[in-house]
Amino acid sequence: MNIYLDMDDVVADWMPAARAIVNRNWGDGERIPDSDWDKVKAKARFYRDLPIKPGAYELVEYCKQLTSESNGTLQFLTALPHDYSVPYASYDKVMWANKRFPGIPVMFGIYSYDKWKHCKHLTDVLIDDRTSNCEEWRAAGGQAHIYRNWPDCLVWFNNILELKNEQTD
Repeated sequence: MNIYLDMDDVVADWMPAARAIVNRNWGDGERIPDSDWDKVKAKARFYRDLPIKPGAYELVEYCKQLTSESNGTLQFLTALPHDYSVPYASYDKVMWANKRFPGIPVMFGIYSYDKWKHCKHLTDVLIDDRTSNCEEWRAAGGQAHIYRNWPDCLVWFNNILELKNEQTD
């Protein structure tokens, strides 16, 4: 089993950090208005300074264990801003991950809509907060979970592992 973890809003607490910059709230799944995105991207080192999302350490440790037991790999699979308007984004994402989760490689989609191209096997798993990324991953043949929090993700993992065990019995 290979597991790919998105970074923004899965292990890095992107949305609250962005909301704090513009001092307003957007609904889940709502597109960020361009005027607000301009304010976020004006903070050149935004990705470097993101806090860790609650449950991130538990998620990563659990995934490390699963990939170790299955001789798979664990990687971060993230994306660059669609307009590549944050020049330090790639560098800062790699540095952020290396500081908090050393030894886990950071791969780039390159953009969010490209992530599905990394799915090579039926057992490849994507954990991502974006519904479209998960749908595209499933269409490519892998398994995906729309991430909202660690407890729900753990339930999902337990369900797919139970199904896998039933299929091999």
